[in-house]
Amino acid sequence: MDKLLAIAICTFRESVRSKALYVTLFFAAGLVLVGALFGSITVGDQVLVIKDLGLFAVSLFPVCYAVIAGSMLLFKELSKKTVYNILAKPVKRAEFIAGKFFGMLATSTVMLLIMAAGLSAFCALFEHRFDPCMLQAYFYIWLELVIVCAAALFFSSLVVTPLLSGLFTFGVFLAGRSTHYLLYFSNEDGGHVGVTWPLTAFYWILPHLDDLNIANSIVYGRYMELGHSLWAALYALSYAAIALVLAQLIFSRREFN
Repeated sequence: MDKLLAIAICTFRESVRSKALYVTLFFAAGLVLVGALFGSITVGDQVLVIKDLGLFAVSLFPVCYAVIAGSMLLFKELSKKTVYNILAKPVKRAEFIAGKFFGMLATSTVMLLIMAAGLSAFCALFEHRFDPCMLQAYFYIWLELVIVCAAALFFSSLVVTPLLSGLFTFGVFLAGRSTHYLLYFSNEDGGHVGVTWPLTAFYWILPHLDDLNIANSIVYGRYMELGHSLWAALYALSYAAIALVLAQLIFSRREFN
C-alpha cells in the first residue's frame, strides 16, 4: 500500500507541473466566460446558458486532460527509462498501474474541483444563491472521469504510442456518450446479422457515459434520485476496476528491453 501511495503521489506531483494542466484550465475558464457573454445577449434565462456551457466545459476539459496525460503516462516512463528503476525495486506491476491511476485521477479531480468552484461562484453571482443541484452534476462528472482515467491507462498499456492511445481513449469517450444511438441503429437495421451483432457488442462493451451525463436535468433544477446515483457510482467503479485489471494483465506480460 505504501508503494502504491508513493507512485500515486509522484504521478500527482509530476502532473501538477505539467503545462497541459494549466493550458486546459485556461481554455475551460475561457469557455465559461464565453458562456456568460452569450448568456447576456441571449433572449431568455442567462443563468441557464451559463450553467449549460459551464457544465459542458467542466465535463469536457478534465476528460481532455485525462486523455492527454493518460496517453503519455507510460510512454514517458519508458522513454526516460524510469520504469526500469521502479520495477527493479520490490514493486509489483499491479501496484505500478494502480498508483499511476490514482495519481492521474487525483490530478483530474483537483482540476474538476477548481473548475466546479469557479462555475458555482460565477452562477451564484447571478442567482444570489448557491444551487445544490450543481453538486450532483459534479459528482456524475467525477464518475465519468474515473472511467476515462481507467480507459486511458488500459490503452496506454496496450498501445505504447501516445497518439494511438489518446485517440482510442477519446474515441471511447465519444462513443460512450452515444451508446444509445448504437442500440437504436442495431434495432432499426432490420435484423441484419452483419450489422446488428457488432453494434450490440459495442453497446455492451463501451461505457454508458450518456447515462452519466445529467447536465440537462441539472440545468433545469431536476435532481437525480438516490437509487440512480448509487447505480451510477457502482457502475463507474466496476467498469474502471475491470479496465484496470485488464491493463495490469497486459502490462504484466510486457517485456522491457
